[in-house]
Amino acid sequence: MIVVSDTTPLSELAKVGKLYLLRDVFGEIIIPQEVYNEVTRGEHPAVSAVKSITWISVRTVSDPQKVFDLLLRLGETAAIVLAEELGVNQLLLDDRKAKLVAESRNLPVIGTIGILLLAKDEGLITSIKEILDNLRSRSVAQPCQR
Repeated sequence: MIVVSDTTPLSELAKVGKLYLLRDVFGEIIIPQEVYNEVTRGEHPAVSAVKSITWISVRTVSDPQKVFDLLLRLGETAAIVLAEELGVNQLLLDDRKAKLVAESRNLPVIGTIGILLLAKDEGLITSIKEILDNLRSRSVAQPCQR
């Protein structure tokens, strides 16, 4: 299974100590260099986690011009372009506008809540509500630097 992720699913799950769910649900996760750069800056919990995880691999988009052709944030655009290049089974993306663009390009998209639903279906977590409540309570915390 080929899975590409944008910054938000990584940072949100890291905030609540559930980043491992990505590995447990999907196996290896691929992120574009632009996402790695976003998620490994600042004081966010994802910074050290993503740097040390062996099941996340970083790839460079083969045609950088395509990244600049889309009118989205750099990480989201790079994730969409890399997903197209790799022919992904799943693209992990939360931003509404980016999801619409990805879906218009026939990419299979799932967000953080969808990931939690899959984890619950697979018996990896017992309560989605508890995790969502935890995410909401931490939403005032500093997000990853973009």
